[in-house]
Amino acid sequence: MRTRLIAAVLAATTVLTSACASDEEKPLTDAQSRWVDAFCGAFVPGLKAGKALQAQDAANPAAVKTAYLKLVDDNAAAFKSAAQELGELGPPSDDLKDLHDRLVAYVGESARSYEAAKAPVTALEANAAFWDAAEKVLADTSQVSNPEQLRATFDALEKSPKYSDAIGKAQACDELKAG
Repeated sequence: MRTRLIAAVLAATTVLTSACASDEEKPLTDAQSRWVDAFCGAFVPGLKAGKALQAQDAANPAAVKTAYLKLVDDNAAAFKSAAQELGELGPPSDDLKDLHDRLVAYVGESARSYEAAKAPVTALEANAAFWDAAEKVLADTSQVSNPEQLRATFDALEKSPKYSDAIGKAQACDELKAG
């Protein structure tokens, strides 16, 4: 009787440990792949708009203002979309719930910050002082409470072989790296 009980406990333990295998050992699900795409995709439009802004001739304040407004608009839209999509997808795994929650908060705050900057930046005069004034507006309207969360998110994902590999394969993440 005792031997059957021990055998049953051992069998149950084997089943549970194999059923509870680390998320790292399981292949990436479609939802997890979409989460990685949404994560990286949140930053690509701003990266592209930022490059276009940097390419502007400072002697042409109207072009600088147009490019700056595109940066603000693109970031507001991309971060809002990412916050919504990440929120709908939920955490990619149980062990990344805190990371996910921090990321959703960060992109949501970023979206609100850029949205709040639109009208004040639009109202600025396109002159030699525009860039500095626009940067001040962004600083004044920022609602990002903990910007270092973004770096911590990247660091945590890079420590995970599964997600590090997924980031290495995602097109949006490649665009960020090429940035």
